[in-house]
This record gives sequence, structure tokens and C-alpha cells, in this order.
Amino acid sequence: ESGGGGGAAATAAAPEELGTAAAARIFHLYLPLYFWCLGRARQAPTGRAVGIGISAPQGCGKTTLVDTLVGRFAADGLVCAAASFDDFYLTHEAQRELAAAHPTNRLLELRGNAGSHDVALGTATLRALLDREAEVAVPRYDKAAFGGRGDRAPEEAWHVQRDPVDVLLFEGWMAGFAPAGDAARLAGLDPDLALVDSFLRGYAEWHDKMDAWAVIGIDDLSHVCAWRTQAEQAMAAAGRPGMDDAAVADFVSRYLPAYRAYLPALYTAAQAGGVGGKPTLLARVDGSRRVVPTAELGAPSG
Repeated sequence: ESGGGGGAAATAAAPEELGTAAAARIFHLYLPLYFWCLGRARQAPTGRAVGIGISAPQGCGKTTLVDTLVGRFAADGLVCAAASFDDFYLTHEAQRELAAAHPTNRLLELRGNAGSHDVALGTATLRALLDREAEVAVPRYDKAAFGGRGDRAPEEAWHVQRDPVDVLLFEGWMAGFAPAGDAARLAGLDPDLALVDSFLRGYAEWHDKMDAWAVIGIDDLSHVCAWRTQAEQAMAAAGRPGMDDAAVADFVSRYLPAYRAYLPALYTAAQAGGVGGKPTLLARVDGSRRVVPTAELGAPSG
């Protein structure tokens, strides 16, 4: 289901067979990140998989990146599983209940922000994968359900990780975000952020399980809306229901306060002692998803 074989094939292609943009991503991002992750895997304690958190904005290419890494690990004889924060979104009905419980909070009306995930389900799944259990069912989320509002897929559609894993890649747009705890600053960014910040404390259960982090940074939040629009248009072209451009703009607007609140601290940590004090690799991409020099990365504009 992960499509890892396709990623492996892509990295095996000769440079002249690739487009310029694809070649740049492979040789400037995918392969350096792979060898960095491989180094972490070789240092993992016996009997436990190594967990690597991947934090990257929506639409920047996380799925392709993860598929490529899974394929490369397989080529080197290591079993790599991938999970996403998205896999653990609340069901559609539970999300409606969350919104109804906080009717004036627009950040919790739709999925996305802290509070809209089943943290207990995620914790149990991560624990099973990292403990190298076999036959682990990993939830899947159908983003196209209910006109793009989404719903958890039925259990028969979940991915079953048959073999014990050596490496777990855990990706998400808010992966690595740490509670700010600064009520005045949060209120200045968005009055609805305080509740999101309180929910974010629970995600330490996920973050603490990671052994290392990779952070893909941006310096302009306008990229997120552009990328999300492209993704929805691709879904529509494939015949799958999704959101129109206006709905995408509204949807992304509910994420922007969290980006503004938490990305600066994430980038600071990545450039200093590491996210959560753990080994961290930082890469920066532009609006075309091209890797650019990682001069000091601060709060993104937009």
C-alpha cells in the first residue's frame, strides 16, 4: 500500500532520465535524508524499531518522500513502516461531536488541529510498531469522504503491517509542535488557539516515542494553500470528490494560526539542540518544493 517499490525505482534511475525538479529532490533531499535515517536505524537498540518523526507542511511532498524512504530501506534489507498523524484523525461523527462541544471555536470545527486526533489509538499503534509486533493494523483516513471533510476508513481498509519493522517513519504537518503555554501570545495570534494549545499537551505521548526528527521547513505560509489547492485539483481530475478552491482557502485558514504559533519554536529547536533534544535534520524547500540553502530559518511569512 505504501508504494515503496516505486520510490526505490525512482532513486535508481539515472540522472539524465529524470526531470530537473525530480532529480533535485532525489539527490538533494531524498537520498541525504535516507542515509541520515539509515544511520539512526543502525544505532537503534536491539529488539526495538527506531522511530523517526518527519515534520513537514501540508502539500510539500511528504507522501512521496516517505514512499521513497520505505523503498530504499527495503532495498537495503530493512523493514520500514510509515504512519501519519492523518491516520489517527477522529471519525467523522466524533469530529462533529468535538465541534459541537466547542461551537465558537472555528479551529476545531474541522479536522486538522490538535484535539481532532484519537491520541489513544495513535499511541497504541505506535507502541505496537516500535515494539516490533507483527500483524499490526494501521488505520487509514479517507479525506475525500463527506465532500472532503473526511472520515476514518472502515477497518477492512486499514493497512496491516505483517512483519516486525526495523524503522518507523511518523509524519505529520504538526509533528513536533510543542505547547506554547503563552496565553497572551496565543490570544494575539488567534483567540481560539488556547484550547488547541491545551489539547497539544497530549501529543507528547506520540512525540516522546520518536528517537530522531527530520524537519522540512518553509519560509512562506502561502505555499501551504497553493499546495493544498493542487492536491484537491488532482483528486478532482482523478474522479474523486474534494473541495473547490474557496473551500480549500477556508480549510487552510484554520491551520494557519497553529503554523504561526508553533513553527518558530520548531525551527529554533531543529537548529539548536534538536526537536525534543533528539538528533534532528533540517531541510528547507521553496514554493516549487525545491531544496534551498538552510540559512537561519525563523518564523515564516504569510
